[in-house]
Amino acid sequence: MGLPNGVHHLAICTKDIKQQIEFFTQVCGMELVALYWMHGVKNTFHGFLKLNDNSSIALVASSEIGEIQPIKGVSHAAWTASPVAAGVMQHLALNVDTEADLLTMRDRVREHGHWVMGPIDHGFCKSIYFGGPEGMMLEFSTSEGQTIDAEAWIDPEVVKLAGISAEDLKRYKAPAPYDSKGGKVAQVPFEQSKIKMDFPPENRAVLKMTDEEVTRRLSETTPPVQVS
Repeated sequence: MGLPNGVHHLAICTKDIKQQIEFFTQVCGMELVALYWMHGVKNTFHGFLKLNDNSSIALVASSEIGEIQPIKGVSHAAWTASPVAAGVMQHLALNVDTEADLLTMRDRVREHGHWVMGPIDHGFCKSIYFGGPEGMMLEFSTSEGQTIDAEAWIDPEVVKLAGISAEDLKRYKAPAPYDSKGGKVAQVPFEQSKIKMDFPPENRAVLKMTDEEVTRRLSETTPPVQVS
């Protein structure tokens, strides 16, 4: 109960939202389902491209983003296996159900003029790789007929080199269950938070708001177009 079970949406910054929409809809076949002014963020577009009923690729676009220069090896991977700065997405892998679907996607992407590598069999999934707009590294994968067996795929050598003890590994493989408190756990004071977001001064009022104030003042539920 209460555990994450998938990616609801992954938000990608862009200086050319039309280019990204063109690519993900026409090359990858995803439907555009939302495009509006981003809630609570001035002069910024927000777009959503549907993967399924519960999962999307989101786009965030503003003129300010266009002024930030990407750097290969820092903000973006130069190729499929190259490193980037810690905390940065190295590549995005999207799921397809079957190997036949994977080959269909490869055909589709190639017919739109893109070089595609693969399939490569990783033992628990098969994948194809290609480049996306604005320097993205993209992958499509299928786990058809394959599952990840932790006993086979957790390498003791890597565990040791990562500084993971036997007790750590036991916890990581079987996280302790959590009994819901029904949303009654008190907010952690921002100054005491183990990880702090770097809010600009004009947005720091939110740090003092109650949960109820955040919901009341920041929620926006009215769509830009009224439909019957």
